[in-house]
Amino acid sequence: MIKRILAAFIATVIFAGCSVKESDDNSTDLFGEDSSNTASSLDDAKLESSSSVPEKTPVYDDTAVISAYLNGNYDGLSDKDKTILEEAEKVIPEFYREGMSEKEIVLAAHDWIVTNLVYDQGELLAIPEKTPDTENPYGALTLRQGICMGYTTLFQLFMDMLGIDSQIITGEGKGTDVWEEHAWNLVQIDGKYYHVDTTWDDFLPDEEGRMPFHMYMLVPDTAMDVFHRWNHDNYPIADSEDLLYYESMGLLAEDEDDIKTLQRSAYELGDRYCEIMTREKTVTYEPFVTFYWTIELGDYYVTIYWLY
Repeated sequence: MIKRILAAFIATVIFAGCSVKESDDNSTDLFGEDSSNTASSLDDAKLESSSSVPEKTPVYDDTAVISAYLNGNYDGLSDKDKTILEEAEKVIPEFYREGMSEKEIVLAAHDWIVTNLVYDQGELLAIPEKTPDTENPYGALTLRQGICMGYTTLFQLFMDMLGIDSQIITGEGKGTDVWEEHAWNLVQIDGKYYHVDTTWDDFLPDEEGRMPFHMYMLVPDTAMDVFHRWNHDNYPIADSEDLLYYESMGLLAEDEDDIKTLQRSAYELGDRYCEIMTREKTVTYEPFVTFYWTIELGDYYVTIYWLY
């Protein structure tokens, strides 16, 4: 399972399996890609057949847990599934309240996972030493650790418990030079489908109190195609940007003045980070901006600024 590694301006900052280089203009492409290669990346990312995407890690089936949750009878559950359900029932009230919209539920579940889970670092070793159960909700909930399938199946469990139409996509994610097994979720809101990748929105090492990031929150196929690939024929088309996180949250900057305004607002609120979406790659310099990196996702960029 893939976990990208961020080595931007501080060596200890790690992001979800490929190292990142610092460019001449001090901006950093998370994936070590030259923007001129984006078109070829998009072409390479499209699969002709499911045989191109190996499905190696078993996908946890939460059917028994959801059935027990809905009927209130835990008698038929295995000990592990019973623990999964009990732990899920404990944590859901931390992010869910009655009356939330579907979008709010998806965002809240995403943020809880990104904030509370840490990627299983043993999986990143030259000789991987994966912690048991980090590929399913048991490890994610009891150890607060996961590999991508652990993140993904926990998100799926939350969606199933809270009544959100969601499914798991098994495919691949691109590291520095290679494609590796990966998994994420596809949710349906108001009849339209969107991708959610909680794994790639999480960073290592996790810092206490760090805000969650939303680069892969409710994004369309075109955004995922840049560094993800899967058999498109096996899943619904996600072609809407209606709920794109940055635009819906007022974080779309039309020009450099908008960028500086958003940076300043975040800074004055005491935020440590500032996420901004632009339609063109833009570099700005402000006295309170110390570090930033940029991700190209189809026809837009997401830049995360690290503020003093």
